Amino acid sequence: MRNHLLLFVAAGTLMLSSCTKPVKKSTAENQASAASASEAPSDNLKIEFSGTENFTIKNPKLKVSLYGLDEKLADAPATLITEKEYEQKSVPFTIDLPVPKDAVSKINPKPAGPAKYYVTISWDSDGNGKADEKGDVFIDYDKQFPDVKLNSEPQKIYLKVLK
Repeated sequence: MRNHLLLFVAAGTLMLSSCTKPVKKSTAENQASAASASEAPSDNLKIEFSGTENFTIKNPKLKVSLYGLDEKLADAPATLITEKEYEQKSVPFTIDLPVPKDAVSKINPKPAGPAKYYVTISWDSDGNGKADEKGDVFIDYDKQFPDVKLNSEPQKIYLKVLK
């Protein structure tokens, strides 16, 4: 009986190790699949900003930034890919953020696998001279992280007032 139990444990261990063994792809295949999955040919990223609060906007100038990073490197810093200033007097609103066609090549360190992208905003919406402080409109990270895909589909980002 003991031999059967040991055989069962050994078989289970072998099955488990074969299930979790990663399939190796060449770097060229990884980069090609990452580029095709996350970057359709697109010059603009359409972003829809919305929120459920009543927003009072005294200063309409805001800056939207796009960052990229290798999603497999947990400790690597994100790289600023592009940013642009806009003027908005109310929420919700939609913008078209120009994105360079070679966005993945701007990421440092170079992604070995798929690249991940997200946006940030900097907005002194209450007009006190300091952005991203209490009273300003900011991304609602509690609702959803502002990840985006570089394709032609509109991306939704939720906003709130910092309290």
